[in-house]
Amino acid sequence: MNSTSQPEDEDSGHGTEVDRAAVVDAIRECIEKFQLDLDGQVVVTGAGFGSEAITATAAALAGARSVFALTAERKKHARSPATSWDALDLATHAGQSARLEIMRRMHPHHWNDVDILVSCPRTRPISRSTVEYLRPNSVVALMAEPWELSPEMVDLNACCEMQVKVAAPNLENPTINLLPDLARLCCRLVHDAGINARDTRIAVLCDTPCRRYIEDALIELGARVTVFAHPQMLVPEMWDAVVVALRPAEKPSMDINGLARVFEAARGSLLIQFSGEIDRLAARYFGLRVWPPRKPGRGQLGIAPELLGWNPTIRRIVGGLKAAEMARRGADMHRESVGFIASAIAGV
Repeated sequence: MNSTSQPEDEDSGHGTEVDRAAVVDAIRECIEKFQLDLDGQVVVTGAGFGSEAITATAAALAGARSVFALTAERKKHARSPATSWDALDLATHAGQSARLEIMRRMHPHHWNDVDILVSCPRTRPISRSTVEYLRPNSVVALMAEPWELSPEMVDLNACCEMQVKVAAPNLENPTINLLPDLARLCCRLVHDAGINARDTRIAVLCDTPCRRYIEDALIELGARVTVFAHPQMLVPEMWDAVVVALRPAEKPSMDINGLARVFEAARGSLLIQFSGEIDRLAARYFGLRVWPPRKPGRGQLGIAPELLGWNPTIRRIVGGLKAAEMARRGADMHRESVGFIASAIAGV
């Protein structure tokens, strides 16, 4: 849902005014709160805008020996200095540019030094061919819980076979506490869709841990809410809106069959895509109205996470790095801690 965001999937921040000093201060504060210590570690992440810039800068501020930041070919357009805050720009503002090495691609000999490989747009997919370069006991940092990610983003089976740990942040941990923010984002998306929640009938299709948070947030706004785990469970009603808050999947629930059920049970309602995939061609076939008008990227939310400010993203990222740090040094990790080993949870 990259966060991931997903929250963590979007190369956001390009063209967005940002107070660099405030972002760096928030990163420093979060590092102290999480007691993040990457002293001597080598981290691979992206060199892009927004979340990638925050990740690279946080790793450097936490003491990483080197941060390899992967970059893409520059697009041929002008960028205002006030809005160009990629990894190098933010790290320079934090006084940490010397720790960054900007690279077009990783050479094979560089992989032998890597301790933490961050899952982000510039490094994915983390396939078997990538994992085979990593040494045993290195860590892939998901920066999101597994349910937020499309299955093809990280090859968990290859990681398990190569003894590469896969660490994920625990979004319900009190220090990260991101699920209420995701619920607030969902409510903002409903508002942006032109739905006044008060006294409206809203069906929420949700199979993620956000379920109760989204339900409570909409009820607090005055909506009458019923949550269903799958579109086939949707009961006929005079729904004003159907909110899709599903996890990414190889075969999305909102395919032609799921949309047929929405057409039958909620005819005339507005379909609001918060997370999960919707077959928009099938939606047009049934005459369903979908918000937002522009289809989100695969695995991304239907609304930009930074609309809540950068603090939730910073908590997610520093929490993800902390989970990777704990995994790298063999700390005791369980489902209530700040992070957990994703491969174990996934049963791999």
